[in-house]
Amino acid sequence: MQMDKDIFPKEFFIKISEEEFRIGRITVNKNSRGFTAEVDIVQKESMKIWQHVEFIQNLEDEHEAVEMGVHKLSNFLKRS
Repeated sequence: MQMDKDIFPKEFFIKISEEEFRIGRITVNKNSRGFTAEVDIVQKESMKIWQHVEFIQNLEDEHEAVEMGVHKLSNFLKRS
């Protein structure tokens, strides 16, 4: 069975170096003004939000939303 590529929201998970219990999560959604990306750090087991990083709006496409999410997560982790 093939999943519909246009079903939103979509979640993307990013491994965080030297972090055993948390991972980065980028949730991409589509609305009337384009795409959004919600960037969070979540607990691996429960998927509960440990730290909200940023909410990005008015992005052109899904690819840009994921790229911007990764960029914002990376910058947040560098500052932490």
